[in-house]
Amino acid sequence: MMSLRFSFPYILVLCIFFASCHDDIIDDSMIDNFGEHDCQFEQNDGDEDGLIDEEERGLMEECTSQSLKSISSIEDNLIGEWELIGHGEGWVPTVSQPCGYLIFTKDVLQYTFRSAYTDTVMSVSWEIEEINSPNFNFSLKTNPQTSEGVSVLNIFCEDYMFGNATPVDGNMYLYKKVK
Repeated sequence: MMSLRFSFPYILVLCIFFASCHDDIIDDSMIDNFGEHDCQFEQNDGDEDGLIDEEERGLMEECTSQSLKSISSIEDNLIGEWELIGHGEGWVPTVSQPCGYLIFTKDVLQYTFRSAYTDTVMSVSWEIEEINSPNFNFSLKTNPQTSEGVSVLNIFCEDYMFGNATPVDGNMYLYKKVK
C-alpha cells in the first residue's frame, strides 16, 4: 500500500506534464482535421503534369513580385492549411503532380505528401531562416528535415508559397493557402 501512495503523485505529475506540453505545441483543432484530407497520388503518363504550365508560371511570378519581406511576416502568414496546387519536374518531366497538404501551427508542421517516390505523413518542427541568395532571401527549414515537396520552399506571399529547382534538374512545388 505504501508504494501505491508513493508512486501516484509521480504518475499524476507526469500526466499533467505531458498534457501541458501537448497544449503548448499543437493546436488541437487543426490536428483534429488533419486526417480529413484524403491525399491520393495517381500517375497519369498522358497528362504531362510534370511540366510547369502558364497558370503555375503566372502564380509564381505574381508571388515573387509580392513576396513577404521579413521572417516574422512569413511565419505569421504560414499558420494555417496549405494544399499543393502546382508541380514541375526537372529536365525530364515524367511524374504526375503529387498530393501534398501542410498544416502549420506555431511550432509544428503536419506534413502529408504522396508522389511516385514518397508516401509520408509526419510532424516536424519548423522555422524560416534567412538565406543570402540572388534569387530568394528566405527558406523553410524543418527538423527533422523533410523530403520531397517541402525542402525547396523559399518564396512566400500571402496566398501562395513555392520553390522552383527545375533550372538545376530539381522540382517545383506550388502551394495555395486554403484556411
